[in-house]
Amino acid sequence: MATTAPIPAEKRDSMEATANTLATKMKAASLAETPRKRPLGLTDLPPSVRNNIYKHCLDTELVNHGAPNVSYTHTISKDEGILTFSASRNPFPVNTSLFLVNKEISKDALSYFYEKNLWVRFDVYTSDARHAKTLLEDSGLLFSTAKSEVVERSTRHALEIVLVEKNSAQKRASVMFPAQYLPRLINFLDQASHATKTWAQGRSLFLNVVNTYGFPVSKLQGDLLELFRLMSGFGKVEVDGQNLLPRYAEGLQNNMMGEKFTAESYMASVQELADLADEAREKEEYALANEYAQATIIALTYGYLTHAETLHSQEEAFNKSMQRLRWKTELGLGISLSIPLRGLTSTKHWLRTSNPTDEIRKAAKDLLQAEKSVSQALSLACDAPSPTSNPWFHSIPVELIPPNKPSFFTDRERAQTWYVLGTVHMALGEYIFACGDMERALELWGKDSGVDEEGGLRSKMEETFEKARKGIDGDAESMWVGDVRPGTGLKTAAKLARGL
Repeated sequence: MATTAPIPAEKRDSMEATANTLATKMKAASLAETPRKRPLGLTDLPPSVRNNIYKHCLDTELVNHGAPNVSYTHTISKDEGILTFSASRNPFPVNTSLFLVNKEISKDALSYFYEKNLWVRFDVYTSDARHAKTLLEDSGLLFSTAKSEVVERSTRHALEIVLVEKNSAQKRASVMFPAQYLPRLINFLDQASHATKTWAQGRSLFLNVVNTYGFPVSKLQGDLLELFRLMSGFGKVEVDGQNLLPRYAEGLQNNMMGEKFTAESYMASVQELADLADEAREKEEYALANEYAQATIIALTYGYLTHAETLHSQEEAFNKSMQRLRWKTELGLGISLSIPLRGLTSTKHWLRTSNPTDEIRKAAKDLLQAEKSVSQALSLACDAPSPTSNPWFHSIPVELIPPNKPSFFTDRERAQTWYVLGTVHMALGEYIFACGDMERALELWGKDSGVDEEGGLRSKMEETFEKARKGIDGDAESMWVGDVRPGTGLKTAAKLARGL
């Protein structure tokens, strides 16, 4: 019986098979349910971006831009005689709904809101309600029209101000406003005291810093109290010193109760702050020394912002004292920031660690501040021609900067400044910069007569110079060795500091 051979299967082209397989897979993929990505939320954004959003929702300066002016009406309670205001529109249109989104955003937004705006509570005691009404409306402080009892229950404020007219026991108003509008109140009080000589004498001021928000004391004093030095001639001033630097409250009180502002009294009060910084540094209380130094710089800045005409009309000796005081303060700040870090910064590779601790990050930040402060001191001692290197430049207008001359400083003072800058550059691993600093320091030190004793400053300069050279050569045992290109240490420190 004959057998029939099997019919061979039709041969398929390889390209066809591949195309069919791909089509099948693509069809299956299109039918499958694709997982949906979670939309990007506010908390997923970097802090800098979130703060920019909060700024447009919660910053009291921005939220009022473009809005119509506010008109107020008022009533006086029959029982207590306290003013209550109502407004034609919300005088403070911040987006408080951010406080209610969820726990994380609420905490974030509240923190920004209170820390950015630094609230002030202001109580007015006067026998005449019209005086309180005029004061609050004309100074532009009515950003909230909450009832007095609501304001008094609030605890999220940084400063309490009480103004008492002629020993009156009648409270007329209690309001809250952001500290960024504090200059409005101070200008109003200053103008009123100049309009009538007896106006300030018949009034008492009580100031109390009650909530520091975790800010440095010197910054808080600068933001909240330093502008009060504009005023003088008050009959009574009491500044609670509990949350302030020691002896700061007494100095501010004396300024405000003085008959008038004088350059001599101002210089004496600022000099006292600088002396306290030196005293704390000698006792190795470096954190306190830093605070006093910052307070001195803030006081110097506000002095020229508020009394420029008086200060600029002084003799050259006053300008010399002022510039030398700023130089000494900036140099001292650099020293007190860097000395406590010597144990850490002498450790090999401290900047190059792969797992930096908070201690290392803070050390990097402090050293960068020290480098900036000493550089500013150097710009004064050398009378640098570039205005941007002048420490006054970024805080007051150019025309208000006090005059400076190279003759205000000696070569040895310039040498000392170069030496301190060199030690800071050494701590940052900037050996080439440090060599240049020490070379200039030794050159200037040699210009003045006198023999440096063993272990004196010249010996320290030479010793540090030798260590810097070894750092460049790569054989410094106690320091990190590697990339010595100028600027590498500063860039590394900047990266670490941004992690705080």
